[in-house]
Amino acid sequence: MRRHPVKSLAMAAAAAILALPLLAVSAIVVRAESQELRPLLTPGENAPGFTLSDVDGKPVSFQPGGGKPALVVFWSVFCPMCKEMMPGIDGFAVRHGATVRVFGVNLDGKRFSGAVRSYLNDPGLHFPVGLDDLRGDFFIASDAYGVEKTPTAVLVDGAGTVRGAWAAGTIRDFLASADEKVAELQKGAPPGK
Repeated sequence: MRRHPVKSLAMAAAAAILALPLLAVSAIVVRAESQELRPLLTPGENAPGFTLSDVDGKPVSFQPGGGKPALVVFWSVFCPMCKEMMPGIDGFAVRHGATVRVFGVNLDGKRFSGAVRSYLNDPGLHFPVGLDDLRGDFFIASDAYGVEKTPTAVLVDGAGTVRGAWAAGTIRDFLASADEKVAELQKGAPPGK
């Protein structure tokens, strides 16, 4: 049986057109699977900015640089160590609020905003807190900073450069030397020192 060349060509073209969406989806899946989460920011890297919403839906923005250092703290109301460290971080915000901005990033999200609101009303933190949220497959703030554990704190200088990052138990090390770290920032010590 002999096939008609035009019909065969038309069938091949139709099959190729039908296969294009499958190839496109396959390429997207492969690309998404190959995108790995970045590791925690290290001294000398540029800190990314972000805008989140607080528990009332109002925007909370962090833009690194602008001449004033910042401490960005990632935490959860369901994390016992976070609850233990939060009074120390709030004390840091009170002591250094004139020279260092403090931003909280809560990782519990909008779903648990009631629990976050209750926690924030109890100790009355002295710094703004935004709820991290998904953008596509990644969290806006915590994934950009490479946060894998809570609590995590990232100290950023006035130029927007990361000066240090502390995760989980190492937050105690930061709090023990926080006043010294702020003095180093004010002297202009290079990142990582």
